[in-house]
Amino acid sequence: MKKSALILAMSALMSLGGLTSCGGANDGTITLNVYNWEDYIYEGVDEKGNPLEDSTILAFEKAYAESHEGQKIKVNYITFDTNETMYTKISKRLVKADLCCPSDYMIQKMANEGLLEKFSYNESTGEYGESLQNFEDYGSPFIKERFSSVKLNDNNSFLTYAVPYFWGTMGFTYDPDYFNEEEIGTWEALWSKESKFQKQLSLKDSMRDSYVTAIFHVYKDEIAALDESAEDYNQKLTAIFNRCDDETIKKVEAALKEAAGSTVNAFEVDEGKNEIVKGTYHANLAWSGDAIYAMDSAEEGGKRLNYALPSEGSNVWFDGWCMPKGAQKELAEEFVNFICAPENAVLNMEGSCDTSPIFFLSSYKL
Repeated sequence: MKKSALILAMSALMSLGGLTSCGGANDGTITLNVYNWEDYIYEGVDEKGNPLEDSTILAFEKAYAESHEGQKIKVNYITFDTNETMYTKISKRLVKADLCCPSDYMIQKMANEGLLEKFSYNESTGEYGESLQNFEDYGSPFIKERFSSVKLNDNNSFLTYAVPYFWGTMGFTYDPDYFNEEEIGTWEALWSKESKFQKQLSLKDSMRDSYVTAIFHVYKDEIAALDESAEDYNQKLTAIFNRCDDETIKKVEAALKEAAGSTVNAFEVDEGKNEIVKGTYHANLAWSGDAIYAMDSAEEGGKRLNYALPSEGSNVWFDGWCMPKGAQKELAEEFVNFICAPENAVLNMEGSCDTSPIFFLSSYKL
C-alpha cells in the first residue's frame, strides 16, 4: 500500500489507452497489462534514479522469452493512487488490465460484484495449481490460513480471487522528540483537546483506513468493555470494526469532521511519509511499509522517527494480485508466479519497504 510516482509508469502513466488492448504487437510481441499501486515494485534503480540492475518488469520480460523459445513479451505497467481510483477505472472499463493489486476490502467488493477471474486455487485442498507453484511452496502459512478462512458471497475464499503480494499493519509514524509513545499509541490522539496535538497529525485519504480510526473512537467504551482474555474477543472486536450501518456511518462522519477541524493537518495518500520527515506534522497515520520508509529516510538525515500500533487494536491489511474479468489468465498467473519467487520477492520488498507473504527469505540478502 505504498505509493509515490513510479519511474516505470513513464510518460504521464503511458495514458490510459496503453491498457486498452491485450493483443500483440506487429512483430509478434505479446502484451501483459499490469495495473498496480505507485512505488510498489522493484525498479532497478537507486534513490537518485541511477540504474542498478534489471527491474522486476524487465527481469520478467527476459525470463519469459528464455522459457518460451524466444517469444517476446511486453509488460504495460501503469499505476493508481487509491483503491477507489482503480475500482472506478476497471468497473467502468476505462482500463482493461490482466492484473491489478487491490487491498483486502476492495478485493472482497470486486469479487462479490463479479469483476474478477478465479486463480488456479482448489478450495477443498487449500492449494494453488502448478502455475502458482512459487506461492504454494513459499507462501507464509499464516497468510494462507488467515485469508483462506475468509469466505466471500459465493463461498469462495480470498485466495480464489487474489494471490497475496504485501501485508502489514496500520499505526502512527511519529517524532519521539514531540510525542511520546503513550501519547500517540492510541486512536484517541486524533481527538485530543491538548494544544500540542492541534494540526500535528495526518489521516489517510483512504475510505477504509480513516473510517476505522473513527470506529475505534465512536465505540471506544464498548471496545474497552470487551474481555481481552475471552476466546471470542477478536470475533467481537472484528464485528465492531466492520460496522457500516447508517447510524455508524453518521457517527463516523461526525467524528472525522471533528478531527479534521482540530488535530488533522492533512488528508494524504502518499506524501505523508515524506512530510513527517520534513516536520510538516509530527504524527502520520501510516501503513507499516510507509513507516519503515519514513524512518529510514529520517535516519539518513540524522533524525529519528518511531512507529506505534494503537493499544486498542489495528487493521492487518493485505494487497493481492487479482485478475479482472477478461484477463489473460495464463500470462497473468505466470507473472504472479515469477513475483512469488523468493529472489524476486526480496527485491520487491526492498523497492516498497513492505512485508512480503513469501516465506523462507532468509537465504536471500537485501
